[in-house]
Amino acid sequence: MKKLLISICVVLFAAACFPKFPEVLTLNSVRLPIVGEEEVVWDVEDYQGKPVLVVFMGSWCPWCKKTMPAVTALKQKYDDKVEIIGAFMDPTPDPVKDAMEANGFTGKAVYDAGDLAEGLGVSGLPHTFLFNKKHQAIKTWEGYRQDMEKLVSAEIDKLIK
Repeated sequence: MKKLLISICVVLFAAACFPKFPEVLTLNSVRLPIVGEEEVVWDVEDYQGKPVLVVFMGSWCPWCKKTMPAVTALKQKYDDKVEIIGAFMDPTPDPVKDAMEANGFTGKAVYDAGDLAEGLGVSGLPHTFLFNKKHQAIKTWEGYRQDMEKLVSAEIDKLIK
């Protein structure tokens, strides 16, 4: 009995010492309302086989407002190759519309994205995720970066080769 107890303790200790492999984050069954389009929903299922870039933002967030021009530029550059979406935490579309207009954001935007953000472990804004063609997260960026457009472009270029 003593040997069995020691063996169990050794196995449990060894298991605790090995690093855990991170869970692969995926976009599954995501449906969010699109800003500025009555009764229209953005559905990730419509983009099977296409990479997706999701940038979580809030209309009230000053760093998100600084990020909007980079997201717009990425949308213009990769529009036919990557689905690029601004996912706003706001529960209603009006503040998002106002922020988009004030900051020159012309990309596609959805709102009420809090549940999705929580499911992906977003802890601050802006927070950017690049998903491959299988909609598995392959790269994330947290916070505002002046060089966001350059960094994300480099990763997208690797992905779509």
